[in-house]
Amino acid sequence: MKSRYMNSSSSQIKLGHMTYINSAVFYSNLPKSKYTLHPYTPREMAKSIEENRIFAGPIPYAEIIRLGKKITPLSNIGVACKNDAKSVFVFSNISISKLKIKKKKIIIAVTSHSATSVQLLRILLRDYWSLENYEFVKEDSYHDICLVIGDPAIKVKKSGSYKIVYDLASIWKELTGLPFVFAEWVSNQSSLQESNILSENIKNSIELSNKNLEKLAHKFSGHYFDENEIVNYINNFTYILDDECRKGQLEFKKRLETLNTWHSLY
Repeated sequence: MKSRYMNSSSSQIKLGHMTYINSAVFYSNLPKSKYTLHPYTPREMAKSIEENRIFAGPIPYAEIIRLGKKITPLSNIGVACKNDAKSVFVFSNISISKLKIKKKKIIIAVTSHSATSVQLLRILLRDYWSLENYEFVKEDSYHDICLVIGDPAIKVKKSGSYKIVYDLASIWKELTGLPFVFAEWVSNQSSLQESNILSENIKNSIELSNKNLEKLAHKFSGHYFDENEIVNYINNFTYILDDECRKGQLEFKKRLETLNTWHSLY
């Protein structure tokens, strides 16, 4: 009997496909005969793994904390930034420091895509901006500032719709001196052997992609970035999580645990 995470018509394994440009290195050189890719937002990806609808995928670190022993990390593979993220932005037309003076309560529209970026923003609002009187609303609601991530964030920044852009990974680095890990590859624990094979295949894909970034950039050119911008953007990320990245994760978890429980709007 085939597992739920395998296609019913073949022995191909279902993987979550993060369609953002910065995740293309994971998939560009995977064996097409072995895996099928299923596109999800980061939040949807975590739910699909939790429900055993797919075998593995990169999910937000906040979801990893939530899921705990239900999942298994895949050999230090993830998406981390040691400086700017260049695609996790808070947009505003007035600086947050001025908004604090001007308004009794700041209305913040937050992305539906990921829990980690929202939790990171909660930490930074308290620990960096010393801001407590705010309210989160859905992304299409009236707002003073908004949090957008991934390719949509790149598009908003390119549009010039907002005067002020805050890069959350950069502010985290200023606050803590540590990298920020946005996502990590995990499996649903249904097969340790397949997890090990997948880890090696993804690492191989990352290595081959980095050797041929111009080819990858050409594939995505015109997608908010030109080819040189895409190469620089991908080079900005760390895909194999080192000791500093793990320290960043622990610091995030420690600070998150000091915040009140917050229930997602989505």
